[in-house]
Amino acid sequence: MTISQRIALAIAEAGLPHDQCMFCERQGLPILPLRRALVPDTRPECVSTVADNRHISTKIGLRTLRRGFLYVLLDQQVWHAYAVSEQGHLRRFNPYEPPDGPPSPLPEKCVNADHDIPSAFLTIDTEKYDSAWLAFSSDAWPVSVLNAYKSGAAPAHRFEGLDLIQARNNPELLGIAMTPDKLGVDQQVFEYAQHGCAPFDSAHGFHSRWLRRFALRGYLVNAINRHKLENGVLAVVLDDTVGLVQEYNHQRLTWVLKRQAWREDPMRAYQLQTSQILQIIRATHREWAAQKVPSLEPMTGDGPPVFTDPAVERQLLVERAQQESDERLEERYHEPQRAAFQAEYEQQEREFQRYIDKDAKAYVALFDTPMFKVAEAYDYDGNDRESGVAYAKTMALCLGGGVTEAVVPRLEPRVPASGTSELLWLKWLQDPDSPPYRALLMRDQALLAGLLPSFSATEAINWNDSDKLYGMLSKIIASDDAGLRTRNTLKQAIAETQGALNAASQRLAPCLSPGIQKAVRHLNSATQFLYNGVHLIELEVKMKLGEYYALQSAHLRELQHKANASIAEARDRMHRNIDDFEFGSMKAMRKVRPIIQHGLMSLAVLDPRFTNSMISVTVWVEGKAEEVHGRLFKEASMGVTQASSAAQLALVDISVAAGTLETNARKLFQGMQITSQQAARLVRTGFSGLRGVAGSWELLLAIGGLYLQQDSLGRNQEKAETEIGPKAYEARLALQGSQLGLLGGQVELVGLILRSSAGPLNLARAKGVAATGEALIRLGALVSAVAGVFDAAQAINATRRTASAGDETARNQHLFSSLLYGSGAVAFSLAVLQPLVVGPLGLAIVFTLAAYQLSKLAQENESTDLERWVRRCCFGKADEIPIIHWNVPEHADIAFAELNAATLGTKAKLNFESLLATDPGLLKIGGLISAEIIRKLRLLITLPMYDERSSGYRWKLIVHRHGDGNHPDYVGGETIASGNFFATTEEPLSPSSSFSSFTSPRIPDHDRNYSISEKRKPYPTGLCQLEISGSISLMATIGKHTILAATLLVMYWPDRSLPSGYVEICVREVNE
Repeated sequence: MTISQRIALAIAEAGLPHDQCMFCERQGLPILPLRRALVPDTRPECVSTVADNRHISTKIGLRTLRRGFLYVLLDQQVWHAYAVSEQGHLRRFNPYEPPDGPPSPLPEKCVNADHDIPSAFLTIDTEKYDSAWLAFSSDAWPVSVLNAYKSGAAPAHRFEGLDLIQARNNPELLGIAMTPDKLGVDQQVFEYAQHGCAPFDSAHGFHSRWLRRFALRGYLVNAINRHKLENGVLAVVLDDTVGLVQEYNHQRLTWVLKRQAWREDPMRAYQLQTSQILQIIRATHREWAAQKVPSLEPMTGDGPPVFTDPAVERQLLVERAQQESDERLEERYHEPQRAAFQAEYEQQEREFQRYIDKDAKAYVALFDTPMFKVAEAYDYDGNDRESGVAYAKTMALCLGGGVTEAVVPRLEPRVPASGTSELLWLKWLQDPDSPPYRALLMRDQALLAGLLPSFSATEAINWNDSDKLYGMLSKIIASDDAGLRTRNTLKQAIAETQGALNAASQRLAPCLSPGIQKAVRHLNSATQFLYNGVHLIELEVKMKLGEYYALQSAHLRELQHKANASIAEARDRMHRNIDDFEFGSMKAMRKVRPIIQHGLMSLAVLDPRFTNSMISVTVWVEGKAEEVHGRLFKEASMGVTQASSAAQLALVDISVAAGTLETNARKLFQGMQITSQQAARLVRTGFSGLRGVAGSWELLLAIGGLYLQQDSLGRNQEKAETEIGPKAYEARLALQGSQLGLLGGQVELVGLILRSSAGPLNLARAKGVAATGEALIRLGALVSAVAGVFDAAQAINATRRTASAGDETARNQHLFSSLLYGSGAVAFSLAVLQPLVVGPLGLAIVFTLAAYQLSKLAQENESTDLERWVRRCCFGKADEIPIIHWNVPEHADIAFAELNAATLGTKAKLNFESLLATDPGLLKIGGLISAEIIRKLRLLITLPMYDERSSGYRWKLIVHRHGDGNHPDYVGGETIASGNFFATTEEPLSPSSSFSSFTSPRIPDHDRNYSISEKRKPYPTGLCQLEISGSISLMATIGKHTILAATLLVMYWPDRSLPSGYVEICVREVNE
């Protein structure tokens, strides 16, 4: 090609006329570009109702172009490029200088001049060119891509070829021939055929042209006359497989959102959690009934002959005992009502899943088509930073949401079924060059090469691999010519893709090699560093198992209190009707409500057999290695200087774990030791998730933090269970419960961030916020990803519990497993966007039901606490006087506080008693004037698993008078009784439990001489249950007593060598 020819080509491509509007005044043969897309099927039989939502089926049809870029290669030599606005208007631009940002809308002056019709057409000078090759793309092509397609280095089937002579003379052979009399598009193209699109919701929005059909006819008359088009104007259909992938993904995630909104109905979620707990209580009682049936096997061989099999006979007795157990419980609640609710709930869940799977199947199939593969592989260039950023954003809309099939806990790794998103993600995770990895690193070849060694399946850590990746990341951040940390839209895309990849890796963990899981950890660290500027170091510290569980419990209690506070606040705002006061239910509620608990969720883990076992705990810490090392070294030096006890002085090893990328971290921490207090603080901080630095993006932090926390919690869980061994079933359940509870707290964090950015999960409102539908697809992607991580954690724990199949214990475990996990993600439903205790936090309480069996061994009447709970729950018969019925979601905190108190076994009870002090005969003479009332304040404290050699406790009884504040938030009070047995110096956490002053009575109002008794009930294991009881006489008064209320605070350390391993209970009672 000569120089003059090259100049001519350059002018043809880039020399745009300055005297024409590039939207509406372009000259040449007009061609209307359309795309193959998903459209609603408007036939009556295709419209249905699902969970009170109208649903319309979809099919493949035709639509106008969405926002993107249209490239036309003329005679395989000259490029014409068009930026397509959201409304489908085309503006021609220099293909080698694409516009910054998304394509701009049609200017106001063009709209006012009715030029929206010509701007929808591309135009070609058919006197200059004979052929045109058309391709639509989501993003602008860099120069390298343009050259590759022009030279033939990239596949030609990416384009739709047009013979321009045929386009003029026989348009019907190439597409739709539009004439004034027969538009064609008004029947076949969604935007021209429909005025509105509801209930169909598109990922790319909807901009109707139904009202512009008359204007289109006028334009066609002029175009046909001007260009002498005897057979009409061509409307050509282009491929848009990437858009189809995004649309199908949007449809399946819209179903995820609809299901989530349905689950989040407060009453439905509350009933579900109650139903699951009732099933567990029922199963637990059946197990206890079976345990009470003695063995019928002969103890010696000299007994009379036995003509029936003792095992068969005992089984009949077990079945009879279990039936009686069921009948006893069913006297207290409505089992048919509960069963009907559960069946209806599960049927609706299956219907939602069926629609999700249907869209997922079509979605997965598109990834294997030649058109998607060529667009994904050749439309972008990782060496061009803007092209890499565009790829990351586009792929987020394709990949967001991850795996959406229902979770099924399995004992063995399995290959997912074909045609599922599960199988698709398994293939992607195993391929270092797959779209998810490329999207998260913007197709940067150096970063992808740096990540590649992390996929090595060897167990040994090759620190050079992470050093290389860290060095490459540092180099990009140092130059940062693209300003990656300031692009929130890019961070949004990265958060979606990262969330999908994290959830998929957790879900498919049994099928993945250790190398892939290591690569995912490295990738999470890399994205936080690259896009948020957050340095992450994975550290490993040694810690006692009991102390680790105590820290988990303390954090979980804090989360529960926040959730309880939100419910209590909602209840205070709730309108109380006349029935509440008439039957005294709200009065009874106020008496139950002040139970406050802190500390341990279960005492099972503090069994002396394994509480002192040392385990390795991994935790993620934010900061550069040098900063973290310096901070820990300084704290350790101060701690050794100020330590007052051997426990505080104890030093533990700390080392750098494999997830760390920073080059010199391993050398800095080599041989370092920190105090046990520092180790506890590190672990406690790790439970709270990532916080980031100034300017870091909280959603990306939360998504990354959720994965890293689940990953480390899961590995810590494995180590703890290895130490405990297979026999300690209650302890394992308690640890699993706290793990899921902590993860639930992190899930809530993501949900709250979503609420702050997108508002409550209201589909109508979300549509109003973003008419294009992007807000919905993004919210759906994140909800699906977060649910995926939580579901995976549940499935892993369920699998562990059924791993030792074959003996009686394993069958019992399988029973609990089927009850807890049969519903998939249902227990998670409230936590994402409705911070109530009945989400994952409630699961931790549910898990402690197994540990409750320990206290059951000590006293036979313990089950009455559970039976009382069953009577009062939302399915209960509530036949007490006064009626106590927790039948609305606003009572959830009360219901679960009561359940928690029953399952934990540690109790604190207060009760004001009243009786007439004078001779009843005096009432006949002096009436009520001479009647005196004697009041007593009784207390009862129950401490299970008590060992005088190692346990400790502290309790105090506080009374409140007029001037000490209002119930339950008192500001003053006098301590009138207390007890202490080797208690540690830990301060109570319960609000209003310590007072510096109190209102003094003018005359003594209580007897200062009182007696406290202690009673021990032994366990078969050698431990015992300690009961502390006492009675304090209140001085006789006429009228209202000066002591208005009382507070009982109890702190209990089953093992006082673990200061943080305590239970705290605060109970308040009103003197009425």
